[in-house]
Amino acid sequence: MTLTVIPTALVMQYADSLICSQANIDFKIAALEAQIEDTKFKLDEAAAKLKNPDPGQTVQNHIRLLREYNHIRDIGTSLMAIIANHRHVQLKRVYEDFPVDEKD
Repeated sequence: MTLTVIPTALVMQYADSLICSQANIDFKIAALEAQIEDTKFKLDEAAAKLKNPDPGQTVQNHIRLLREYNHIRDIGTSLMAIIANHRHVQLKRVYEDFPVDEKD
């Protein structure tokens, strides 16, 4: 069996490059872990600003508000029609007398 002698300087250089590589990897891991923590913090901060973090509940709330709006709009339109009938004019003419548009 033959032993090959490797110069000490070459061994030290290789060891130094491994140590540098490991230190570089450790640094990158630490930076990524810090980025993950920062992202989690931002996510928690954004979630805390939400009135209701449950998207399904938010959709249900929007639907409820739209139904309420439509109901109020229908009542308003009915009242405008009563006024138009009372004045013997078209509904369009009543809309002109109030600060609302026909699209409202």
